[in-house]
Amino acid sequence: MPRNAPERSLCLCKLSKLVYNDTMDDRKRQINEAEQRKKEQTILLDALLAHIGEAIFERTNDSFQDDASAFGEVAAYRRLQDDIASSQDAIQSAEEQMRRFKELESGIEEKEREESACSKELGGVQAMLGKLLLDKAGKYDEDNKAYEEFCAPHQGQADELLAKVQSLEERLAGLEQKEKGNVFTWIGKSAQSLVIRSFLGKAQENLEQIRRTVGEQFSGQSSRSMFPEASAVDALCSDIEQKRDELDAILRDLASLREEKRRISDIFSAEGGPIRHIQSLKNHIAHAQNELKALYQGVGAEVAFGESAPAERGQVFQSLARSEDQDNLNSAVRISQAIRDCDVVIGKLRASLAIDEEKAKIEKFRRMVQEKRDRILQAEKNILELEVSIRDSETNIEKLRRLL
Repeated sequence: MPRNAPERSLCLCKLSKLVYNDTMDDRKRQINEAEQRKKEQTILLDALLAHIGEAIFERTNDSFQDDASAFGEVAAYRRLQDDIASSQDAIQSAEEQMRRFKELESGIEEKEREESACSKELGGVQAMLGKLLLDKAGKYDEDNKAYEEFCAPHQGQADELLAKVQSLEERLAGLEQKEKGNVFTWIGKSAQSLVIRSFLGKAQENLEQIRRTVGEQFSGQSSRSMFPEASAVDALCSDIEQKRDELDAILRDLASLREEKRRISDIFSAEGGPIRHIQSLKNHIAHAQNELKALYQGVGAEVAFGESAPAERGQVFQSLARSEDQDNLNSAVRISQAIRDCDVVIGKLRASLAIDEEKAKIEKFRRMVQEKRDRILQAEKNILELEVSIRDSETNIEKLRRLL
């Protein structure tokens, strides 16, 4: 054998392997393409059969008026349709409740603001009335004892607080008129002002509360003529009554809104929350729609291909097909045949690929056998060389012995 024969054989082997791999990769690519075509055709066929089946079931509404359960599929169709419709109504109702709940929250906030403003206005008018009553106490004839007796329980405390307020205001005004002086004087003055303002605010608040109390109590009196300036009192009492009526109306509205909000909250709590309830309903609708789609596809396949349909039922469903369905039916048959053709192509390609894989195994095993044979030949050659060396050593030993 020429000296470079093994190298040439190795190069040819590598080239053959590259060509073989390219062939297998090409077949794998063709299989992937065929499977992708089959997948696309299957999706198209399922949609087409569902469309056909849906049209057939819609016509059963007229064909099965008296006996909706003539076939199990029709009963299932009606049940699923009703289930989806009721779930959609429940979702709409839940969404309406959510919108109403938000409206109630906004309404309650608005009414609470109105209540606060009205209460403040009512307190202001009551304080005006109380001030008028207390300021005039003791300034009229002693014959008006009813008026004096009414004001007496509060008069002393009111006069005390009024004097305290005036005194604090004078002290505060005196501090503000003083010259600034050095920094220490300014710090002391600021500290005193803060303390006086705090006492003044508390005294004014207490005085205002006493005036409101007097005004509130007096406005509820049946006889207001005991006060000499009856016209001024009547005007303020009328304002108080008007504000009370407004406040009562606001409180009634507020109670009604809060009660409605509570009822909706109870419903939401029972359902685990509106968001979760709506999502649960949507999941239920999706499940029902999947069942409905499977039902459409099954009946669509029966009408298009006559698959798995008892003779009587198949005839009834096929009788519901119309001329406008013919194009879809023909397309379904054509697509179904295309899917079967893809299956044949895929089967042949897979068989061819399997053959190539078996051939690859054979080549691999043959190379392994050849490698082992080469190793055996090399081992035998090494054995022969060792045996020759042994014989040479034995001959040398004999020669050396004769010299002894």
